[in-house]
Formats: sequence, C-alpha cells, structure tokens
Amino acid sequence: MKTRKRGRTPIEEAVSMIVEETKGPIETELRALADSAGYVLAGDVRAVLDQPPFTRSPLDGYALRSSDLNGAGREHPVCLPVSQYIPAGIISSGRLPEGTAARIMTGAPLPEGADCVIPQEDTDRGEHRAAFYAFIEPRRNVCFKGEDIKAGEILVFAGTRLDFTHIGILAGQGIRRVEVYKKPRVAVMATGDELLPLDKEPVPGKIYDSNGVMICARLRELGAEADLHPIKGDAPGELAAATERLLQEYPLVITTGGVSVGDRDYMPAVAEMVRARILFHGIAAKPGSPALAAVRNGRILLALSGNPFACIATLELLARPVLAKLSGESVWRQRQVRARLAGSFGKPSPARRFIRARLTGGLVSVPEKGHSSGSLKTLAGCNCLIDIPGGSGALAEGDEVKVWLF
Repeated sequence: MKTRKRGRTPIEEAVSMIVEETKGPIETELRALADSAGYVLAGDVRAVLDQPPFTRSPLDGYALRSSDLNGAGREHPVCLPVSQYIPAGIISSGRLPEGTAARIMTGAPLPEGADCVIPQEDTDRGEHRAAFYAFIEPRRNVCFKGEDIKAGEILVFAGTRLDFTHIGILAGQGIRRVEVYKKPRVAVMATGDELLPLDKEPVPGKIYDSNGVMICARLRELGAEADLHPIKGDAPGELAAATERLLQEYPLVITTGGVSVGDRDYMPAVAEMVRARILFHGIAAKPGSPALAAVRNGRILLALSGNPFACIATLELLARPVLAKLSGESVWRQRQVRARLAGSFGKPSPARRFIRARLTGGLVSVPEKGHSSGSLKTLAGCNCLIDIPGGSGALAEGDEVKVWLF
C-alpha cells in the first residue's frame, strides 16, 4: 500500500488504509455461554436439536380433533368427555381416543391423534366433560416440532458479536460453551504538559484529562480491553519511549493530543522516531482533522486530537472499524442511514463536517449550541454523527442528511 504522509485524506480512504493494515484476531477461547455476551463468535454454531423439540400447545386449552367440533358455536356447543390432563413437562399417557378432548397446558406435548388446540376461553373449562363454543380448523394453535429451528441449521454465524438474543437461542439448544475471539487489548495514552490525572489536586493552568478516561470507557462499551496509561508530557524522547513500549505489547495504541502542527505537537515526529510507517497525517473533515495513523509490525498507532469532541468523533470514525476487525467481527464498516433534520443547523460547512446529534425514528436533531470541538456537555444523549458534505450552507428543518450511528 502506498504510504500517505501529508495532505488531508478522505475519511473512507483513511479507514480502508488502517483496516487493511490491521491484523485480524488470532487467539480464541472457550467461554461459558452465560458469560459470552459482547464476545465475537469464532466459528458457526449449528443447531443440535429441533426447536420446538416436540409438537406442543402454545396456550392453555383442550387438544382434540378438529372434526369433533363440527357445528360448534355459542348457541349450539359441542360437549365432549375429557379423557386426559396434560400439564407442561408431561408426555401424554397414550393416543387421544376419538370423540374426546385432552385438557392441555401451555408448552405441553400434543397427544397423538389431536390436530388442534381450542383456547380455554372458548369452553366452559370443564374437568371431566367440557362444552366447546367454537369451531377451529386443523393445525390451529399448534407449535409443530422444528418449526422454529431445524437440527443442523446454522444458528449464529462466525463473526457475530453475541448479544442476549443469540445467547437465548443457543441456551435453548443446551449449548453450554462457545468458542469466541479474545477481546482485543488497546492502550490509551493522553499527552500534554497541561494535563492532570484524576488522582491529583487541581493546579492553576492545568486541566484534568477527560480524553483518556472517556476513550477507555467507549472502547470497553465496544468490546475491547482498554488500558489507560500514565499521561506523558510534551517531551519527544519520553513520548517516543512510552509509545515504543506500548507498540510492543498492544495491537492498537491510541494517543490524544500533540498531533497538530504547533511547536509542541510532537506525535508525528514520535511516529517516525519509533520507526512506524505513517499511513496518513490529516483527514479531510472536521473536527479532528490533524489525526494521524501509523503502523509498525502490524500494530496500529492512532494519534487523535486533544480537543474532547474531536477526539471522540475521530475515535468513532477511525478507531471503531479497526476495533471491529481486531475483534473478529464479520462486518467492520459502520452503519449509516438517511434521516430528516428536525430543527436546523445554521453554520455553513466549507469543509466536510461531523456534528453530534440524536436520531429518533427517522428524525435527527442537533443541540442548539455547544458545537465546538472542545465542548463535551452537549454530547450527552447523542447517539450519532451527522455527515455534512464540504461546501454545504446552513441546514434547514426537513433537509435529508447522512447519519453515522454510534
């Protein structure tokens, strides 16, 4: 791949460059199914059982032959003897005799000979003899063996991040353990002489590091094992030594600050000092345009802006696809949708711009103020970024926009 060292790289191209250089997951582990939520499945899982495993009743009522209900109605009920009682978990004692009904509970196996179940609401709920006030067709109110899942079919495909629905499906098969990819490890390091760790008392002229803590929290939400490392000041040698150590241990290293073109923005020089090949320095979008990506021995260094919103926006745009590949997910591209703007956004966008927003249904709204790259407060409650093309004027209510989902 051609290395791009200078110039603004389009987001899509930047993402492709990083992902192409990212090595996918290698190590897997067997985990208890109940403890596998958030992990990515390493291989297809097939059904070992039909589901339902037997033909059963989906409701409380009476199992019987539909033909025995001919002519049944409120004015002319059909009365039949009740020959069996079948609660859930109990198999019928034998074939249902013709001209009789079986009292049956939800989830109980249908007795041989029965072809339908009439709800108890359409009966007098008799115990030894019951009156039926409606006619129903054969196969009504019956859950047939294997109608949901057939033994042998693939239930969950490799590369799927497991959630509660997958776990419920697999638990219904009696599967106790699954093979998953180990969660990727990510190192996070904030840089800058102005930063304080949270365990220090306030100092005039300094600010607490929110970026490092915030990035770690987001990475953990996305399924990574994120480690926050000590803040490093604006000293090239110290920064290079710390970055060198992290690139030896982690497949992905994320730094914040020191990536622009100021006198003390040393991360571009640090990337060269640690012999990392720079993929790009600068993206064609705001905020976070100074972002830098480099690779060394298959390990990715991603240096993001020190401005809090710029930092988290470029984390979503650039780091999230890398994390998806490291995690073993089959799809690493972020989901994008079209939506209509609720309200307006008055600023023109000479360059491509991403703004914080909240998508609800087909409408997307933006905070009234607080759109600077250094502001975090208005990010609370947002669940997406609106992608505004370069050269756009102010956005009006009802305009259609492209949305990148968190």
